[in-house]
Amino acid sequence: MHDHIPEMASSTPRYNLLCRALQATPSAEDPQPALETVSRLDALIHQELLALARLGSPDDFADIYLGFARELGRFREFCADPRLATRSIVAFGGPFSAGKSSLINALIGQRLMVVEVDPTTALPAYVLAGEHDAVHALNLHRLRVPLADDEFASLTHDEVPRHGSQVSRALSAAFVTRRDFPWANLAFIDTPGYTGRTQGSERTDADLAAAQLSGAHAIVWVTSIKQGNLSEEDLAFLARLDPETPRLIAVSHADQLTESDRAAVVERMKATLAARNLPVLGVHAVSARPRHAEMLAPLRAQLDAWNQTPRQQRFAHRFKALFTRYQRGLEREATAARWQLHRINRIATLASSDLMGDASELKASIDERLEALKTVEDRLRELRGRFFGELKRAGDAVGMALPEPHEVDLLEPGRSNLLEQLVALRTQAGHDEPDRRVALGRLRKKGDAVSRLWLARHPHRQMHATLAALRSPSDALHHDLLLRRRNLPADGALKALQA
Repeated sequence: MHDHIPEMASSTPRYNLLCRALQATPSAEDPQPALETVSRLDALIHQELLALARLGSPDDFADIYLGFARELGRFREFCADPRLATRSIVAFGGPFSAGKSSLINALIGQRLMVVEVDPTTALPAYVLAGEHDAVHALNLHRLRVPLADDEFASLTHDEVPRHGSQVSRALSAAFVTRRDFPWANLAFIDTPGYTGRTQGSERTDADLAAAQLSGAHAIVWVTSIKQGNLSEEDLAFLARLDPETPRLIAVSHADQLTESDRAAVVERMKATLAARNLPVLGVHAVSARPRHAEMLAPLRAQLDAWNQTPRQQRFAHRFKALFTRYQRGLEREATAARWQLHRINRIATLASSDLMGDASELKASIDERLEALKTVEDRLRELRGRFFGELKRAGDAVGMALPEPHEVDLLEPGRSNLLEQLVALRTQAGHDEPDRRVALGRLRKKGDAVSRLWLARHPHRQMHATLAALRSPSDALHHDLLLRRRNLPADGALKALQA
């Protein structure tokens, strides 16, 4: 890399790009009003929350902290381009070389996205409608900086041999706006492909891709038809994502097979998804080649439908869920400590005098732990209040309403419907839909309910055996039955005893 530095320095456009990637203060023309508030949110999580965790934290604090870091990163991207606040985010995901970027280019009718070659240097890129054609990026210092189209296109795998630089390493995300983007209420995000390789630490690029997809309102999963079916890596990745997020499968490179072969692959993928209980809105064979544009019609129709129903950004809900998870972890630890204290108190009542000192020391240690946990809970509550105050200020600056939600708001009703699931199982088993008139007619017929005793949890023979035992003149050998079968009708039991 160092051999190419003189060439880079002599190239004024490349040098200017590198300067923007390292720019540390916003320009006067682009003050970025939410920048300072987001920095305060960073300090609250990366400094104060970490310091609090040293005093007390649940066992899963590492996952909680990574969740905060991931959400703050996404929130910073929305603050960098406030137009994202009013858009439903459609994430294009899939393995390396699946054809995501080519598919986006075909959908918007421009060769805009850089077709991925090396997933280790690709940038997640948002694409959305705007008044002007422009490209911006978040740089090393989390500032929004402008890029020319050719500069954005140069951030590829061959940047080092061509320019002697790795500017893409200093950029975290890109924002591409186009006046003729077809969907006013949508924004695409082109996520880098994953390979399972480790990126820096022990986290793989699959972990990074999952983090980018987790906050989307909808997902288009792109996989190549040349695979013949979804790979185990695809299935494992899809299983990691929120099942409530609507998604569809776009089977790329479909023009390389005949129509009958395409249909066979699509049916095979549908069967595989059903067998793994991975719900999707559809599986569609697509091609990015212009002469096969008609194959994009089902995907365009789904994008049109998503465009009609813009979704709310849920940063506040996800942040509140993380704070609540931390709080619940502290409550579990406090409950366990109180149970230990209760057991020690019971032991102390039976212990000899020479063991009372040990019991007192244990009690004092647990009391100290409970007091520390109470202090951490109080400080966490205070930190949470300041966090949501700063979050609301940042949201107001970019046009996002982000009040702190109540914990009840986190209890979102699922989309599962028991009747729909039963119908799906009936269809899967190959049974015909029953005649409702016949079924209702059977319900109207008079007669004993065959399983009424089992439904009442009083099996017929067991009930008779119990009553027979109670009628016997012997001692109350079955008093435990009376104690345990509390739902035995009181009047029936008395009549049995009086017989």
